[in-house]
Amino acid sequence: MSDQELANAIRLDIAGELEAIYLYDAHAEATDNLLAKKVLRDIRDEEKQHMGELLTLLIALDPKEKELFEHGEGEVKEMMEELEKACKKR
Repeated sequence: MSDQELANAIRLDIAGELEAIYLYDAHAEATDNLLAKKVLRDIRDEEKQHMGELLTLLIALDPKEKELFEHGEGEVKEMMEELEKACKKR
């Protein structure tokens, strides 16, 4: 498997982790069982760590990915600054 093929597979893995996060969170919110809530939230948080690991691996396999992430981050920060300025004017 080439690095590009592996990067594509990692993107699918990230999607799976994200789905798992949503499911564990939904299950934790749907139950009144405090032990289940605690365990499900802990597992959810572990899935978030897996996402961080997979994103780091993805960036190592496909450095262009980092450039795109950073560009997206910059766009959001610009929007945040614009909103902050607009709120100060009010």
